[in-house]
Amino acid sequence: MKKRVRVPVLLLLAIFIMFSTTILSQVQKSYYLGTSANGYQVPKDGGLKLEPIAGKDGWYSIIIDFNADNRDPMYDGHYYKVTDGTWNASGCWGVDNYAFQPAPVKTLVDGTVVGLGSIYIKENCTLHILFDANTKTIYDDYVQKFPTPRVYGDFNEAMGRGSNWSMSDESALVLNDFNGDGIYSGFYEIPRYAGTGDGYMMVTVLSTRFNTQYYFFGAQEQYKFDGTPAGMGMVSYVKPLEDTIYEIRYDSVSHKTTLVECVTDQVVELASPSIYGDFNGWNIEGPKALVLDKESENIYSATYTLPAYADDGAGYMMLVCVSKKFYNDQWGMRWGAHEQYKFDGTPAGMGEVSFLKPLRETTYKFSYNKTTHETTVEEVN
Repeated sequence: MKKRVRVPVLLLLAIFIMFSTTILSQVQKSYYLGTSANGYQVPKDGGLKLEPIAGKDGWYSIIIDFNADNRDPMYDGHYYKVTDGTWNASGCWGVDNYAFQPAPVKTLVDGTVVGLGSIYIKENCTLHILFDANTKTIYDDYVQKFPTPRVYGDFNEAMGRGSNWSMSDESALVLNDFNGDGIYSGFYEIPRYAGTGDGYMMVTVLSTRFNTQYYFFGAQEQYKFDGTPAGMGMVSYVKPLEDTIYEIRYDSVSHKTTLVECVTDQVVELASPSIYGDFNGWNIEGPKALVLDKESENIYSATYTLPAYADDGAGYMMLVCVSKKFYNDQWGMRWGAHEQYKFDGTPAGMGEVSFLKPLRETTYKFSYNKTTHETTVEEVN
């Protein structure tokens, strides 16, 4: 007499779940490109289907030709999203899912962003698009320009700024154009170089591009500190013998990067006195500063046109600055005005300023006496 073999119910359930999971995993989901290239058709009907990437579970890709004939006729350029085949909000992924941030978008002259969350590609190009369905992240090999230049290299770990050679905002040394003169700068304290090489390897990088073969963002346009192109092992070196604060300055015209050592509380005389205040954003240097030229032995002068003062105050606040000081305190590292004077020749600072209140647009000649520190102001016809 044969014995009945009883299979526990839980075991049968486990086998069923494993079998069902295996079957479901073999059913690939479908993803499509919703794009201006085919007139924004319903993606599933447009036929631009992403194909699974072999050996990369949950990854899909497509190569598309964005050309002159399929640019958006209203806003120009090219736009795309990855979708589940529909234009439903729950099945579309665009700028919020783009791997590089801020994602490229089209902004009109009045500041309006168009594209309804679509990724914007300005130039005609053949674009390789990848989609990680596991994380709903979009990648492509379009060159992405960083919002501002930054220096990257093998110094990050020594500075406690993440992994070496990272180009992210948090890791790289980000530079900014503070006064609109095309010079991007930043202050950073770089630790003493403790290695045996030539120093920290550093490069100024302007843009990045996703490598669709090896799946990483690589530097694109980049320069050594002498302004020559970098990459392929060509780098600059910085070798501080002790912890050193540098002002890093990148010239967007020459592509040269200079490092200037800064010491807390050091004072530097300006090349020429300048007048600054609320009329020029409190700039003592750069294209917005009112720099005075030497007229005679002790006299420095310049002409400047001020619009009519329309506020309720006493007038434009103005001071003459002759030197700057490097500050390193709770408000950060920066250069600020040091020796400065009101127009009557008395030392200024801490809210002590001179005022000028033109009732109409007026051109003035400002003359500063380096000996008495007095400044005369004359209207110019």
